[in-house]
Amino acid sequence: MQNDGTCPNCGEQVTEGHAHSDADKAADEKAPWHFKLMVVALVLYLGFRFVDMFF
Repeated sequence: MQNDGTCPNCGEQVTEGHAHSDADKAADEKAPWHFKLMVVALVLYLGFRFVDMFF
């Protein structure tokens, strides 16, 4: 916030409790493809180990 109480990004007057946050930006971000690949690999591995326990 600048000295006059405005937002440095958009120039709007910032009031208490209504400031811009990085939460809006973070909500739009998706998980990277390699993280999704690792989750799939983990599920397949654990599924195989579960089946392997009984047969």
